[in-house]
Amino acid sequence: MDKINNKNLIVTGIPRSGTTLTTALIDGLSNSVCLSEPAWQARLFKETSNVNELVQQIEKDFVKTRGRITNQELIDDRRHDDGLPLTNYINYDKNGKVSKSKHANQFILHVDNKDFLLGMKHNAHYTSILPHLVENNFFSVLATIRHPIPTILSWQKVNFPISKGRLPGAERFWPEIKKNSDSTDPLLVKQVKIYDLFCERYLSLADNITLLKYETILEHPTVFEDLTNKRYEKEIDITDSNKNKHYQLELVEDIRDQLERYAPHALKLYSLDDY
Repeated sequence: MDKINNKNLIVTGIPRSGTTLTTALIDGLSNSVCLSEPAWQARLFKETSNVNELVQQIEKDFVKTRGRITNQELIDDRRHDDGLPLTNYINYDKNGKVSKSKHANQFILHVDNKDFLLGMKHNAHYTSILPHLVENNFFSVLATIRHPIPTILSWQKVNFPISKGRLPGAERFWPEIKKNSDSTDPLLVKQVKIYDLFCERYLSLADNITLLKYETILEHPTVFEDLTNKRYEKEIDITDSNKNKHYQLELVEDIRDQLERYAPHALKLYSLDDY
């Protein structure tokens, strides 16, 4: 696994694959900040039609945001009131009812110097233009994936567009995602194909990105220390979401069948017997 040596880090991954936990763990490293789905960047994706121009705007935004953090200006981010980052956007009550974490608030984020590690996380948005971000050479890229069965089970529980077989944040710049969203396939088939398109993209760029499994993070939380040569300064709670008791386990065999039919790239990364 390649070291992350660039101080500008793109964090992305399959939705519900542990990218929020990844963001929190990176944010917990010494002289590091990792922002979770900054809304102002999501607006750039809506307002910009040329992908090369969009990449340049994201690069400029990293520079601008670095300056604002260094100058101790308020930054919008999804965090707890004490400034600690969220590890999961979704919470379950004892009856399995889903509640989402709160919206972004403003924080002053403390760093040691202007050369701190700055990460920003978006899943569908960044992955939709990932080949262009890689080609730009301004960023390091870290993408997380998670076993397809619990990932797709989690999609059934949340009220996100992906629960309906769509990824609006990716459709503008990723034709295959748009085609899948507009298809008349059954919902589960759409979801399996979405998962596989993410895997296909990450595999095609494997020589240029760090691809990290959620399961590896659970087993070896120090993996981010190893990747960055930094040490944790914040204690982050890690919970294994693959064992979520609220998932609809009666769907497992159907998901397994559809993965075998429609997800050849996913099967290069995971064995279905592992869940």
